[in-house]
Formats: sequence, C-alpha cells, structure tokens
Amino acid sequence: MPIRIKNAFVALALNHVDAWGIATIASLLALVVHQALTMDGLWLVLVFGLGYWLAFAVNDYFDAPYDQLDPAKAKGNFFIGLIDRPRVRRILWAMFFVLVGVIAMIFLRFGWAGVIVLAVSLSVMLAYSAPPVRLKNRPGLDLLVHALFVETFPYVATVYLIGGTWGSVDLFLVFIAFMASLSAQLEQQLRDFEVDQATGGTSATLLGRRATYVLLVLATLLLIFGAVAYHMWRPLPWYLIPFAFIALPVLLHRLVRGPNRPRSRWLVYVSAAAGLIYAVSIAVYLAISARS
Repeated sequence: MPIRIKNAFVALALNHVDAWGIATIASLLALVVHQALTMDGLWLVLVFGLGYWLAFAVNDYFDAPYDQLDPAKAKGNFFIGLIDRPRVRRILWAMFFVLVGVIAMIFLRFGWAGVIVLAVSLSVMLAYSAPPVRLKNRPGLDLLVHALFVETFPYVATVYLIGGTWGSVDLFLVFIAFMASLSAQLEQQLRDFEVDQATGGTSATLLGRRATYVLLVLATLLLIFGAVAYHMWRPLPWYLIPFAFIALPVLLHRLVRGPNRPRSRWLVYVSAAAGLIYAVSIAVYLAISARS
C-alpha cells in the first residue's frame, strides 16, 4: 500500500478527536454520576467512543465530493482521492462492517435495550450523512439532530443502558450537552458557510451568516448562564466544576471573534483533550476511592 494511503489511514484514526472524545466524556460522566464504574459500564464508554469515531468517518466519506471543492476542507477529509480506488474502497467497507459488528456485540450485552440503542445509532448515523436522506442538508433538522445526538445521546443512552435513576444533575448535564452540541453545530456551519451554500444548504445558509452568529452567541450565553444559575440553585458535585473552566476559553472565543472569523481549531482540540484526560482521571480516582 502506498505511503500516502498508509498516512491517510493513520490520520483518519485520529480525525475528529474533539467529537468522539466528547462522546466518550459524556458516556463516562454518566457512569461517574451514577456510580456505575463497572466493567459493563466501561464497555459502554468504549463503544460510544468507537461508535462516534465511526459515525464521523462515515460523515467524511459521504462529504468527500463536497469537501473537495474547498482546499481547506479537502486537507481534513482523508477520503478524498482514496475512495475512487477500488482496493481502498473495499478495505474501507470491510473496516466499516467489522466495526459495526464489534459495536453490535457490545450493545447486545445489554439485551433489548442494547438492540434499541444500536438501531437508533445506526439509523441516525446513516440518515444524517448518506443520501438520499442526508439530514445535515435539511435546515432545521440539521441543528436538531446534531443537538440531540452528537453530545446528548451518549449520556442519555448510557444512563438508559445501565438502568440509572434520573435526577436533577442528569437533567442539568443533558441541558448542557444539548446546548453545547447545538452551538457547536452553528459554529461549524458558519465555518463551512460557502461550501454548504454551493452544495445543498444548511440552517446557516438559510438564515444568513450574521443571523447564525447571533444564534451562536445566544446559545453560548444560555449555556453559560444556565450552568451558573443551576449551580447557584443547587451546587453541582465538586468533580464537575473543572469541566466549566476547561470549556470556558472556547466559549469566550465564540463571543468575541465576530461572524467572519473561524473558530480556533487548536483551542477546541486542547479543550477536548484536557476534558478527556480529566474525565478519565476523575473516574479512576472515584473508582479507587470507592474501593478503599
């Protein structure tokens, strides 16, 4: 296999680490909040991390014809120039079915609840990115599906699969995940405004750049003030507070940069990496504390 293809596969393995990393954090937080750091629970963290990596890879696969129109986006889509090669395409499809098989085996450990979550996951993954449905190009639905599934679903599904009892902290975290995912999609649509305008449209291209930025600012402010208001009403568990400081630089950057400047990729990646490292650290600490 040529060096370029090998390098592309390595890069693909690390691609969208901010997205699948946050899905991993969400699932792990559900275990921490419900004190369910068991082996079955940790299998769920693994499957959601792997599943969201696969979902974003599938998204890139179907986005390749559109992303190649933008030199900046083309550099970040590792399927461009590769999926036209029959041998590579066969490898990609084989990888897809192997990974779906692994994901299915883990979900099936949870009985019919796992079957339901698996069916919803695969349906949304394909409906969002693949034609002819391609929800990501349907204004309104693109924002709603992203807000419900990219950061919110891993938390909700994990609580559902472990049989957790819902409390106020769960509702707070679902609100945070929903608003974070919604605002992240608005931010991404602003970044991809010109390409999306030429290749199918999104909520942002329908509303316009300035109106989309106003919505982004409002969603971000609601996220910040909602978190502060909840904490003043009912103090959060101590281990959740550092997540606010990890995310704050990204949120503040949205509020000051204006509608025509893109997000800082390194700031997003550093924040996601810090959040993942902290989530793993606090899970290990609480697991050890529970046994001592």
